[in-house]
Amino acid sequence: MMKNKEVETDDPFFPQEIIRNILTRLPVKSLIRFHCVCRHWRDLFKDPSFIADHLHHSNRQNPYILFQRDHSFDNHSDLHSLGSDMQVWRFQNPPLIEHLNHGKIVGSSNGLLCVYSPHSLLLWNPAIKEVNLVPKTDLCLDLYSIGCHPIGFGFCPSLNDYKIVVTSVENFFEMFKVYSLRSNSWKEVKYRVDDCHFNYGVTVNGVMFWWGERYLRKFGGEHSEMVIFSFDLATEVWTVIPMPEHHFSPISQNLTVYEGKLAFVCCAQDFEHTEDFEHSAIHLWVREEGVGAFGETWNWTKKFTSNPYPSSWLCPITMWGNEIFCRIWDSESTNTILFNPTTEKFKNLNISECGVGYRIINYVESLVSVGGTKSLTKLLKRGAHLVECGQ
Repeated sequence: MMKNKEVETDDPFFPQEIIRNILTRLPVKSLIRFHCVCRHWRDLFKDPSFIADHLHHSNRQNPYILFQRDHSFDNHSDLHSLGSDMQVWRFQNPPLIEHLNHGKIVGSSNGLLCVYSPHSLLLWNPAIKEVNLVPKTDLCLDLYSIGCHPIGFGFCPSLNDYKIVVTSVENFFEMFKVYSLRSNSWKEVKYRVDDCHFNYGVTVNGVMFWWGERYLRKFGGEHSEMVIFSFDLATEVWTVIPMPEHHFSPISQNLTVYEGKLAFVCCAQDFEHTEDFEHSAIHLWVREEGVGAFGETWNWTKKFTSNPYPSSWLCPITMWGNEIFCRIWDSESTNTILFNPTTEKFKNLNISECGVGYRIINYVESLVSVGGTKSLTKLLKRGAHLVECGQ
């Protein structure tokens, strides 16, 4: 009898700390369903601390790769995702992208996607189906009329703010047009620079990086050099960083994030192991913080060179978890492989949804709000002037 009495008086509920820990590990889709369980859970899912903890677990356990077909190849904009289970799924009902004249994803950060269309810029969280229309101002009219300037999107931890950065070079002035989600406004920053050309880059710890070419005029002539351009989202200061020193011409190259740091990954033909042009190897450098020999605050450390791979057109795209996601180009099609630096092995993925004309974007599901609406109808009513013909 005594034992039965103790069982009956035991608290049948888990401690709140355990429940919270379990909830942070669940997918967003489940948390959305659990909104109706109780008011406490509904409020918890909006708490910034819970959102940050959930994002931390998602980044570690459930990263995705998105494949988006470039709309210039056809009249349809497919969007697929690849998860850690190696299954490819088509994004369900993306009315936002389809409606906005085949919107193009130009950036991804903490579950938020920056989408560009010929008429507008938007921030979109697909997991919670929330959209925010970025205001159009005189500072960025040329972006919509020309549509060819590199666009960066990233998170600034020190300001707890997401920013969009549009770059354009005019008369040797680099003009950064910066949008802040927190203030919902644009501003313009100018710097005197040499003529240069930007390529798509990444944001690491609140600093946006692009790799590109800087054109220098010396002694009546002109030459170019490959450099990395950086823009601090907090201080809004622009700097130039030299590329890692190497003694070969890369076939392909990209900036990525490796162990929370800026990394430069490239592919070059492997002349050390073979005399023909049918093998290539992946090289990766990481930018370490600290003062170098000449007083600089950067230092490149080479992490590894891969085993030779039997292809001369190996193209490393980005880090995915602890592996490097790569494409292989040939005259007829493309293929996708993963390279694991720890095991030094290549794995063939054979993903047909990642063919010619597809962009590759890192993505993770999150509860982060873009401060917008979940209704496309309301969004269009609010910004109807942006979708009129000819505007």
